[in-house]
Amino acid sequence: MGGTSWRLFDPDQEFLVHQGYIYVPLLRDPEIDLELESKSYSCQADGPPHQRQSGTSPPPLLKLKGRWFSQTVAATSLWENFGLVFPKALAARRRQLMEQYSLTAELWGLSLDPHLITILFHILPHFLRREGLPLASRLKEDQVLDLLCRNLRVPGRYVREAQNYKNLRPLKESLERLESASKPRPSLPEGFVTGTQLRNWWEENLRIDLLKSLRRRLLRELEERERLGNSQEDRLAVLLYLAERGALELNGFGFSRIGKSQEYRIYKRTGAFALQDYYGRLYLFPDCRVAVSTSGRLRPVVLDHYKHPFLRRHAAGQEICLKSDTVNLPFSAQNAIWALEEGINALFYGYDRRRRNGYHSLDEPPGKLRLVHFDDYRIPADHPLIVSGQVEVKNRDL
Repeated sequence: MGGTSWRLFDPDQEFLVHQGYIYVPLLRDPEIDLELESKSYSCQADGPPHQRQSGTSPPPLLKLKGRWFSQTVAATSLWENFGLVFPKALAARRRQLMEQYSLTAELWGLSLDPHLITILFHILPHFLRREGLPLASRLKEDQVLDLLCRNLRVPGRYVREAQNYKNLRPLKESLERLESASKPRPSLPEGFVTGTQLRNWWEENLRIDLLKSLRRRLLRELEERERLGNSQEDRLAVLLYLAERGALELNGFGFSRIGKSQEYRIYKRTGAFALQDYYGRLYLFPDCRVAVSTSGRLRPVVLDHYKHPFLRRHAAGQEICLKSDTVNLPFSAQNAIWALEEGINALFYGYDRRRRNGYHSLDEPPGKLRLVHFDDYRIPADHPLIVSGQVEVKNRDL
């Protein structure tokens, strides 16, 4: 492979195409020919590949016109997987097409990515309802936006952005340009092809694939703008403000964008809480943020520099020890809520003072060396926060 494309496209090379797979010629070597002739293969006889039995799996080796060919990859994988192997080259080709069809940054403006919409309208309402807001039912979209408008100071330029967001004409014109450029995918003929023919076929299919992905993106953007276009401009402005800012914290619930991506860390603060040890002594744990990410493993972590019996060390960004497994859960509002609550409940209720479970014990069992100490968290039973009920002892009745 080269730095920006497949080395398979050498114009001086000749290939064999059979049942959608690309076969490369083996070296002409008498010993290799003798060994292959002694083996039994399903398709050894000379003759055009398309004349052979259809409906069978393509053989690993083919002999045609006295030459042996070895199966490599499915031809379609050359354009389907190009972005996985050459992401920078694919991004450059996408930018060229966007310039060619006038899909400029001004067209997109501030975009509302799907993860942000999921967080604001499906995850945030769940946790704000738990904070005792004067709403008997789950917050609806317009109620979420009104709540954000009351709590955020949005600069005036986002009202102008909201006006531009409602103008759908540029998006529709761009969709029409892409529709007029759409073509059916070219097929790759059976038999011998040159590296130049293979490259031309790949180029056209890759171009078609990129145009289809841009069209899907425009359609999603248009659908989202049509859905939110009826919102009042101040409501829409707060959404666009958060789309650019990429972070929010409200009533202990928050999120922040990871770098320049469209991925987020979503977190919920625990508030201060207390735990009991084997002897009934109390330990006051400070507030921390339990978080999950929209990308990778849906596993709750503590973002802050923190220590707890269910954390391995006294450090930041540690995974919480859970009884259940969240590794293979895909990101969704329901799964994110469940994972966050699992993490918080593990910190609150997971430590059994009688069993001293977890990575560490609050007290020091006889003959056991502690790697993390909690003596500095110990408080008297008549501590004002405990007596006043401001801080709850989470594992008192476990």
